[in-house]
Amino acid sequence: MRMCRLLGYAAPRATTAAAVLGADDAREWQRMGRLHADGWGTAWVDDARTVRRRRDPSDGTASADLADALVQEASTARIAHLRLATEGMGTVLGNTHPFVVDGIAVAHNGSIQPVQELRAMVRPDELARVGGTTDSAVVTALVLREVARGASLLEATTTTVARLRSRFPTSAVNLLVLSADELVAVHANEGAPVPLDLFATSPLGADLPRDHVDHYYRLSWRREADGAVAFTSSGLASEGWRPMAQHTAARVDLRTLALEVVDLPTAQRRAA
Repeated sequence: MRMCRLLGYAAPRATTAAAVLGADDAREWQRMGRLHADGWGTAWVDDARTVRRRRDPSDGTASADLADALVQEASTARIAHLRLATEGMGTVLGNTHPFVVDGIAVAHNGSIQPVQELRAMVRPDELARVGGTTDSAVVTALVLREVARGASLLEATTTTVARLRSRFPTSAVNLLVLSADELVAVHANEGAPVPLDLFATSPLGADLPRDHVDHYYRLSWRREADGAVAFTSSGLASEGWRPMAQHTAARVDLRTLALEVVDLPTAQRRAA
């Protein structure tokens, strides 16, 4: 099993990840590519309210393009992903997150095994639309299937994650899902094994990113003074961040920045 890092925000006006997080945290998030070195990608909502994407299957730690995406390029909403590939999953552009289909961008932090059983849940044409072959590509295809059936993006995402967690109870499924209208974050990985062997053998030693041994799967959120909402995987300083509870999803309306939290799988709303 391997894992990745997620970052996302929604803001009241076009801004950068560095402005939302702080310049130091934006740089530190990119520097987590020293461990999560199998590609990076970002998707954002442009001025025409279209979801755009840039991705690269190489190490993003020193990437000027990734630095520009985090520090220079303003948007009202953005998600970003650093990939640490699951064994056997090719480090190629098609497997690099986010996946974008029909204006919906999906980035996955986690792993679902056995992958052959997972792939059997989708048709070849559904997977071909996504463009990748990984477990994450299958997750994306399943979310898109629910959307095509008429489900809202939040319902499609929570239904899919609940189904996967029921069938693969040790799966790790943290998601950021972005459309022109909303940003959805999901935290569901209770019981998933932490790759402690990877950390123990890593040449990074004391430079291992923050919280990777004790809180590797944690997904947290923060509300900024101007109303912006941000999400991040573990690895940044904890000040101001609120950990998401297991088996929950959060939805941010990009027009109002209203935040709602739902439980999985019952999806009963409660105030955030």
